[in-house]
Amino acid sequence: MGQGQNSQGVVRAMGRPEFYPHPVQNLEHLQTHISHIFLTGPFAYKLKKPVDLGFVDFRSLDSRRHFCAEELRLNRRLAPEVYLQVLAVVPGPQGPALAGSDRPDGPVLDYVLKMLQMDAGRMMDRLLDQGQVSGQQARDLARVLAAFYPTAGRGPQVDFSGRPEQVRLNVEENFRQTEHAKGVTVSPGRWQAVADYSLGFLRERWGLLEQRVAQGRILEGHGDLHSGNINLPVGGRPIIFDCIEFNERFRQQDQACDLAFLAMDLDFHGREDLSRVLVQEFVERSGDQGLPAMLEFYKCYRAVVRAKVFGFMYEDAEVEQAERLCDLDRARAYWRLAARYAGGEPPFFLLCLLGRMGTGKSFLAAALQRALGWEQFSSDVVRKQQAGLAPGERRYAGWGQGLYGPQATQATYQALLAGAGVQLAMGAGAIVDASLREEAWRRRFLDLAAQHGARVLFVEVAAAPEVVAARLARREAAGGAASDGRRELV
Repeated sequence: MGQGQNSQGVVRAMGRPEFYPHPVQNLEHLQTHISHIFLTGPFAYKLKKPVDLGFVDFRSLDSRRHFCAEELRLNRRLAPEVYLQVLAVVPGPQGPALAGSDRPDGPVLDYVLKMLQMDAGRMMDRLLDQGQVSGQQARDLARVLAAFYPTAGRGPQVDFSGRPEQVRLNVEENFRQTEHAKGVTVSPGRWQAVADYSLGFLRERWGLLEQRVAQGRILEGHGDLHSGNINLPVGGRPIIFDCIEFNERFRQQDQACDLAFLAMDLDFHGREDLSRVLVQEFVERSGDQGLPAMLEFYKCYRAVVRAKVFGFMYEDAEVEQAERLCDLDRARAYWRLAARYAGGEPPFFLLCLLGRMGTGKSFLAAALQRALGWEQFSSDVVRKQQAGLAPGERRYAGWGQGLYGPQATQATYQALLAGAGVQLAMGAGAIVDASLREEAWRRRFLDLAAQHGARVLFVEVAAAPEVVAARLARREAAGGAASDGRRELV
């Protein structure tokens, strides 16, 4: 199988306990955008997906064999106890089977990397979510990295990757590969603000990047240094694993870029305190006094990388739908963090048009939507959608009854919050058209805006009683409106 997809027989076989030559405990199948990972209890096995994403190309069998070997070699620098061997998957009497060598006689279906399975409960990202990572552990990580970087590969070829021209190539590639994400994971305004900052920094600080090369700060680092790739054993040395093996350009970089990934990730988890401790300890241990001047730029770059990766995972149809939606949320959150490093973005708004029926809320909302391009969320339309009705289909009921009863109203307002929240999470504006009579609901929308960093405007729309009466009379006569408001309800 030289080109194309992994044999579905291989993936299925690896999902069966009997495939493995050892007892299996709670077999679990995980996926990233480039790998299948099978957790068996004592060991983990990684199968590379035959994908071509531009920056990674695993389509051929030979490339998957080569990069399995590279992953083994490179990760043994920081986690020799975890990375064990490359194995082949070969045809067997009962279907695909593991061979004892990475170069067996006869045909090979695919290659896998065998690793020691670490304690999932000690993964750093989980511990961060539980508030169980200490300043001492951040200092321990800084010390491990300060000891590792002087031993990492260097030389003219590695230095080439740290030249300003190459850094600009990486930055431009990020934005080229996320162009299609506008309106999905990021608003056009937020995307542009981050791009302008990143490219502007390169123009203005070109000489600083050249200086970093001359100082010998470019090295063959980790390339994917975030908390999901760190294990913190109780009483043991931090284990840093899963470095980038498939693209030298991403691994060969300024040590400030490598460290910035972890510092950014700590910020993402709301632990700016640990981020500061990590950087301060590293600078003290390494003597790299120039690193802080590069930090915000590289944090921004790394946040965009994470947003891009989670965007790819959201687009991967092989990943479970629930996980894809989580990936979508993560991508949007990383774009917001990138905008923070970039020094801000154009303001975006949650505009709530509220007031009585017939005052013109929907008319104004539609006009503003056309003028501004912000998404409009109308309680009248959403209420009908929730009930499975067409917007113009009438459902007359008494005040606070039927389609307009408390339960239906609760569902309607929850849907309005969710719809507006999607736009705000991307850094885009949203218009909500609803009566919002109750203070509790107004507070929910205020909280939503604050959560996403949006400015909020509450605009009460009013009209003279005779104007409202005339509008409702015309609406009743003409039909086809989403609102079921009537004169007797006013």
